[in-house]
Amino acid sequence: SFDINSVCVPRTPGEAVGGICRLDHADGRSLTVNVEYNQLDPLLRSSEGFRGGDVADPATGHSPFPGNINCLVFSCSRYAEVLGKTNGVVSEFVNPKYADASRTAFKSPTRLECMMQDFPVLLPPGAPVGFTQLDRWLCFSPV
Repeated sequence: SFDINSVCVPRTPGEAVGGICRLDHADGRSLTVNVEYNQLDPLLRSSEGFRGGDVADPATGHSPFPGNINCLVFSCSRYAEVLGKTNGVVSEFVNPKYADASRTAFKSPTRLECMMQDFPVLLPPGAPVGFTQLDRWLCFSPV
């Protein structure tokens, strides 16, 4: 039984869909969470175990990081508990969309965003977080 379970599909390395990862910290903490596709390869290349980045498993041809399709299953009791503690406040970030590679002009107005798949960050250490991977033909996926 998970506090949050992400429904996933097999993912091709470099595909524009976030990957579910277990992030292990030097102090022993770990967190299972979505890492956005544009951050996944640089994060992996900066880690000890994945210096080659997001590469295919030779046996499957897929990334070892399942593709998050933003279908989430929450434990209602844990969800209510976390909302009570945070008063519904979640971390926000700015995600600018640039007009071109020079990154000197915006393509569209920039706004604050928050992501529902970041909910595991709000959970207490050791909370059960996981994923269920289904074949793509079994679920809606815009990718």
